[in-house]
Amino acid sequence: MNQYLTEKQVRVLTTIRDFFLENGYAPSLSELQLMLSINTKRGVVNHLESLEKKGYIIRTSEPRGIKLVEEEEYEYMIGIPILGYANAGQPLAIAEEDRLGLLHVDKSLLSHKSNLFALIVTGDSMNQRNIEGKPMSDGSYIIVSKDSDVTNGDAVVAVLDNSATVKSYKKSDDMIILYPESDNPKHQPIYLDQFSNSLINGKVIKVLERP
Repeated sequence: MNQYLTEKQVRVLTTIRDFFLENGYAPSLSELQLMLSINTKRGVVNHLESLEKKGYIIRTSEPRGIKLVEEEEYEYMIGIPILGYANAGQPLAIAEEDRLGLLHVDKSLLSHKSNLFALIVTGDSMNQRNIEGKPMSDGSYIIVSKDSDVTNGDAVVAVLDNSATVKSYKKSDDMIILYPESDNPKHQPIYLDQFSNSLINGKVIKVLERP
């Protein structure tokens, strides 16, 4: 395989890999044209032809017919978008989809494999809470499932005043309580109206150490 790629070819190849990891299939020409801000589909095709000649991809006549040569490596992986930061303290981190990249995670490590996103924890209000034996410490990644049912005692991500926070969840008769699990006594619960479930963005299903 010819290892040399131009800067533009690296960008095209990286875009194809990230799309495949996140979606499980290859991007279309139209999607590549939009993601890469290339004026014409012919321009996209020119890059794909170069990547194919250099041995990085194989093209077929099928729709989305781009195959990564090392695709076997990705059959067992899922790409989880990192959407920003969640404060394990006061909800100060802006809850915007910053797209800080993708986490590449072996599918066998995950109980859920769709509708997932990742956040980076900041703060210590959940440093006594473990998910599968892993503490939710400052700087760690949390994997969040949008589809999982939330019950009392689950760790959740909530969006409050346009900011993301991670806390443990309890629903009583007339309110929702988001409470810390920390060795730092300064952290206090957050009390929400009983109809505030729409503020819950998802359930934390896994914690990953951030090297």
